[in-house]
Amino acid sequence: MVRIFFQGKRLLFTLLVIVVAGILCSLGAWQWGRYQQRIALNTRINSRMVAAAVPLLGGPIDPEEFDYRRVELRGTFDNTQSVLLRNRSFEGTTGYHLLTPLRLESGESVLVDRGWVPLNESPARARDGYVVGGEVRITGVARKSEAGRIGPIDPPFTTTRPRLDAWFRVDIARIAEQVGYPLLPVFVEVQPEATASPIPPIPAETTDLGPGSNLSYTIQWFSFALILLVGYVAVMLRGKPVR
Repeated sequence: MVRIFFQGKRLLFTLLVIVVAGILCSLGAWQWGRYQQRIALNTRINSRMVAAAVPLLGGPIDPEEFDYRRVELRGTFDNTQSVLLRNRSFEGTTGYHLLTPLRLESGESVLVDRGWVPLNESPARARDGYVVGGEVRITGVARKSEAGRIGPIDPPFTTTRPRLDAWFRVDIARIAEQVGYPLLPVFVEVQPEATASPIPPIPAETTDLGPGSNLSYTIQWFSFALILLVGYVAVMLRGKPVR
């Protein structure tokens, strides 16, 4: 019975089906590998976020080692250098996140994502309306710079545009250029408190990357391969000619 798949012109069609099915299975295996990598990364992220917070005191910092770690920090906000982060939402309402440099006791500075503010806030209003004076203590999650990620690109500085008041991503190096002093190579996302009232800026809880779509793609590619093979075998066994 196997010989009918390799007789005459059927041989070429059989080889073509085998090659295509192999490609589909390879795509499925690749997506499965990506899924496993994502799960491993989420496990590492969650283990870091549930660990005890470590003091962020400045000094040499490895962004990869601090990414998603809970940190504690103390300092004063430089409200004059606040900027907005575009395309952020709160309970389905589009707005910004407010980013403000925090001057640490060590003399170094770190960018802090203080949370969501309404879309109708102008950069000037964000700087002037959400001023926090004096020393503050913050518990948050450290994140590495978002420079180089896929998505909208923030325009370059020019003589007519020496600064950007609203950004698509937290590009720490570029934001430091317009701030005028160095920033640590991580920024800190303030975490919400259970008893806090919803008054902007409203902190957003940091989460892992989620399961993503790799598992569904894995199932899709292997299903395509199975459908192709079963369908081809069914056609051959029913004796339909292949021309």
